[in-house]
Amino acid sequence: MASQPTSTSIDRISTYLYPLAALHAPSVIAEAAGLLDAWLGVLDERGIDRRAEGPGWLAQAAAETATAQYGRPATDRSSGELVELQHALTGAFRDEGLTIAHSVVRMGIAIEPVDGGPRWGIACYTGLAVALYADSGWELMVNQMRTRSFTIYAPATADGAREVAALVAGIARGDVKDPFRARR
Repeated sequence: MASQPTSTSIDRISTYLYPLAALHAPSVIAEAAGLLDAWLGVLDERGIDRRAEGPGWLAQAAAETATAQYGRPATDRSSGELVELQHALTGAFRDEGLTIAHSVVRMGIAIEPVDGGPRWGIACYTGLAVALYADSGWELMVNQMRTRSFTIYAPATADGAREVAALVAGIARGDVKDPFRARR
């Protein structure tokens, strides 16, 4: 990214993405905001009043463009790539102070519920799990056999794993909106 995005663009992108049934890493929001800033700069260069963008079409387009590259990968990931990313996520969870749990989610890395944080599952004793498959992005689930899944738009890199872990830790601690409760 060439420069830091403006706080106004970050707010506009965050506002657009907030009600969607997905989670977004800060780097993805910043990428979309930077794209929005660039497009608004083109309006300025051409002498077009920014109020013409009032309905938010450019913010929507920037958000959709930035997030599209973090869902399904262009080519399937190799098993080696998956293992490397799972190790990065496990380490990032531990760095966040979370306890790794046995995962019942296929290809998932699970965490125990956090003391004082929300709990999930039928008996309310279950934590969360994040899975990454060869043909998908990061997926957040309750650590149980049948569960909803929420895509976490984040880079499939070690840095992305740290962002995913920070988002999940925020949910587990009750500091970040819980998608399993908020979007029923």
